[in-house]
Amino acid sequence: MREYQYGPRPVRFLIWRNDAEHKLGDSPLPDGQVNLYRQLPPPPDDGGRPADGLAFVARQEIRYVPIKAEIEINTGPDDLVVYETRRMRMERINFTFQWVDNHRREVVVGWDERAHWVDTIRNYRTKPIVFELRRQWGGDVDYTSEVKSTLFDYRTVETTFTIPARSKTDYPATVTTHMGSNKKQDRVNLESPPEERKP
Repeated sequence: MREYQYGPRPVRFLIWRNDAEHKLGDSPLPDGQVNLYRQLPPPPDDGGRPADGLAFVARQEIRYVPIKAEIEINTGPDDLVVYETRRMRMERINFTFQWVDNHRREVVVGWDERAHWVDTIRNYRTKPIVFELRRQWGGDVDYTSEVKSTLFDYRTVETTFTIPARSKTDYPATVTTHMGSNKKQDRVNLESPPEERKP
């Protein structure tokens, strides 16, 4: 799930390596086009006949792939995996004030906005899936979650789940955005959950 890259629905990728385990890896793969097909099952009254050919799945241009490098093929939106995100609550905290008009009045020049989010992933497939979630956050952000997360880049948080067949997983997070004079730089600061911090 990368909304900034592929839109509001999860997309399905087939990923393999250019190596011997995947019956490749003798040499790098040049620029070209990959066509994916799947074997059709035999008809119900097959009488022992083989499957009736192939069905087209996806086509994608690829760049030069070195030995042992990954090949990723986007097969499009996955209708059997549903992702939704909800902001449960938001509060403004840590106000910073400044005197203006020759100290006649005090105004707010900085504050933090702390939002609590819950992302839910539902897997309607009959087998487990690996679900990769990347979300981008703008501004000066402190990000905390009880679920292990990493930074993909300076503003993108990445998390990977294994979701059992026909089940759902929740991913809670707290996002604190520093506003006004509280803002120092554009970046996401990944913080440990409170119970993991040392006293």
